[in-house]
Amino acid sequence: MTLTRLLFLSTMMVAAGCGSICAQRRDRLPAPRDPQFYTPRNKLEEYESRVAAILIQGQTWTGTLRAQNGTARVEAIEIRDTHDRTRATGVLIVINSSEPAGSLPEIRVLLDHDEIDPLVNAFDTIVKASDAITKLGHFETRYRTHGDFEIMVFKEVAGGAVAAAVEGGFYDRKRLFMSLEDLTRLRWMIAQAKEKLDEIK
Repeated sequence: MTLTRLLFLSTMMVAAGCGSICAQRRDRLPAPRDPQFYTPRNKLEEYESRVAAILIQGQTWTGTLRAQNGTARVEAIEIRDTHDRTRATGVLIVINSSEPAGSLPEIRVLLDHDEIDPLVNAFDTIVKASDAITKLGHFETRYRTHGDFEIMVFKEVAGGAVAAAVEGGFYDRKRLFMSLEDLTRLRWMIAQAKEKLDEIK
């Protein structure tokens, strides 16, 4: 075997090994989207994008979750337009993480009031995910809101533990890894934010 062929085969083996390792990582995120295709995806985003209008915004903090690689802060939010006297309410979730490197330190995600109950129900369903949902070795179950807030429960390694993550963002996306218990705590914070909003109807 020539030296060139030996070098080529060695390079191919290293590349194959790295590929299998990378394929098992859960921290891969979708490619950033093009800002020119962005349009408001729910009422709160539409209110935030209004121009030539006096907007009044109120917020109430309901909790901060410390995940494995960052934090998620949850707040009830109300935005009022003083011109047409309309308003939008919902939940603000701020995902703070230094990953991936070079990205913005935090991502803001807005959930309309009518998106909260379906999201809470999704939390209740996917937190129960187990090997029973598929006959294959690995599984993943996920739910995404209109504003691109995503929750997921997964198991990647046969015999391994079930884990959870949340993800959000449009231009840049961030993902926080957490336990199922942490996912349940986050669900409680979001439900608490809805209760505060219902009090001011």
